[in-house]
Amino acid sequence: MTVTIEVPPRYARLVRKKAKERNQSFEEYEDWDNQSNTWGVDPESRHMIGLMGEMAFAIYADLQINTEVLGWSDEGVDFEISIEGIERTVDIKTSQKEPYALPVKKSRVNSDYYVLAHLQDTTVTFLGAATKEMVLDRDPKKSKFGHYNYQVPVSELNPLPDSESIVSV
Repeated sequence: MTVTIEVPPRYARLVRKKAKERNQSFEEYEDWDNQSNTWGVDPESRHMIGLMGEMAFAIYADLQINTEVLGWSDEGVDFEISIEGIERTVDIKTSQKEPYALPVKKSRVNSDYYVLAHLQDTTVTFLGAATKEMVLDRDPKKSKFGHYNYQVPVSELNPLPDSESIVSV
């Protein structure tokens, strides 16, 4: 079962503002190349895409999004929650391209739980979720960008937990 969230205009504006601020913090690193379109998307847009997925999940589960401007990375953890009494770290993976699988970089399996989202304009559709164990159970595949990803096919993802069962910790 997919879940679709329409991000309201004021939250979409906040996401765009935070994406710009986060990208600026990355630019302060000497070896950061803001002209790079690594993974086929320019850096500021990558921040915006990811933050839209996080915002939609926060709306869905009635959570607070982390609006802190990070120096470099969130280390692959977007939320710390409890699902039906089990505490988990969560990483939201958002794509504007229609995803066929939930990709997690081999070197970045840092969360207990992964959620796959598809962004179209300001509409986010959650396609499913996978536990860390489900991710690590896959064989890593080399991406066209040179790094390795674990990939859980969309057809094998678990449904998103009911919003009522998700609580911030």
